[in-house]
Amino acid sequence: MLVVALILWVLHGECPFFTQQRVGKNWKPFTIIKLKTESNKRSCQNSKFIRFIRELHLDELPQLLNVILGTMSIVGPRPHIPEHVESYEEWQKKRLSVKPGLTCLRQLKSPQNKILYNEFIEYDIHYIENWSLGLDLKIMAKTLVAFMGLLFKR
Repeated sequence: MLVVALILWVLHGECPFFTQQRVGKNWKPFTIIKLKTESNKRSCQNSKFIRFIRELHLDELPQLLNVILGTMSIVGPRPHIPEHVESYEEWQKKRLSVKPGLTCLRQLKSPQNKILYNEFIEYDIHYIENWSLGLDLKIMAKTLVAFMGLLFKR
């Protein structure tokens, strides 16, 4: 993560970290940490290195700090920005009953994220209602396999 951050710092000429407010368990706001792959200062968004980081989701690595801080877990629904959470329908609010995660069931069901908004919330609700250590281990294993597939696809 530090090597990638250093390269981004050189490419962009600015701090390589990006923070944003998200909503976590029980509606508690927290600051998510990511690597910044876009910059207003320099136009290198289309570089091969930036595409590589985005494709492998390496920009998400700093979220391990969120896990250490206790605002996120390894597996759980991906955290949403406050504006999205404010517009939740009643049934969608259930996804805020657990800590948000780095990876989740819906990311593995649809790697290209070509599903509708309500569908991915349904995956999150399914995960919450069927949670088990075995399910978390299965999601982590599938995440690792998907990551390795992306890595070796290059």
